[in-house]
Amino acid sequence: MKNIYLTAGTINQVFDELEISFKGVLNSNNNEFNLTLDSDLIKGNIDAIPFINGITSIQANITFSDDIMLSIESFSKSSILFAYCTEGYIKHSFGVSGHKSTLRKHYSGVVTSTRSVNTILHFKKNTPVAFSLIKVETEDSANTINDSIISRLKHTFLNKQPNYSYQGIQNLKIAEKFIQFNAITEQGMIGLIMKKEIIQSIVTMEIDDNTDNLIKMSRAIKRSALNQINELKKMASFIKHYVFEGIYNKVIISKNRIIIK
Repeated sequence: MKNIYLTAGTINQVFDELEISFKGVLNSNNNEFNLTLDSDLIKGNIDAIPFINGITSIQANITFSDDIMLSIESFSKSSILFAYCTEGYIKHSFGVSGHKSTLRKHYSGVVTSTRSVNTILHFKKNTPVAFSLIKVETEDSANTINDSIISRLKHTFLNKQPNYSYQGIQNLKIAEKFIQFNAITEQGMIGLIMKKEIIQSIVTMEIDDNTDNLIKMSRAIKRSALNQINELKKMASFIKHYVFEGIYNKVIISKNRIIIK
């Protein structure tokens, strides 16, 4: 198991740190970043595009040769991180001892943090992983996203518990959007605009998925079912204990009768 720590900062600082930590080769052109990785520890690529409207898109396709715990310094309280897995799986936790949730293929996840707790990503050795991250800064002074979208983002994701993470349902529509994103070959401003529109549409889809009444109902049913299962487990344990006590008492009484006789 190897532990790697990344400090928060600008996209330039993050990629410079990734280049040093993973001994990669970094190329940046037209505000796009490409990090090629080919060391004994990690192989693959990490690409990123910071858009001017407070959104940063990161695509990673990597394989580690050892179990990795990647600790990322807590980000801004006004930031929302969307994650989508296209190959393999990733485990996430708040802090080293926090609960681990698993993001599997074609599932999306949402992470926000209002406390100074590092976000931990856990990778299994020799397991290829491909995933996309979309980071949205809702208080960016240069943010040009529609105000109604910013308002919906805050209401949907930032009014949660202090450290919030949620793994959504399997969403093939979002998978299709990422396929479209990766298929764009246009360069310069045209390609950038096309990619930005796709990323913003994914953000809108994430908002809809987390506010849809049917989704809320399904989550409520799932929570209710889990509560009932836990109650049944408690009841089964109680009955088992009660039956054991009854049998034990009968055995003791029988032994006492035999001794008296």
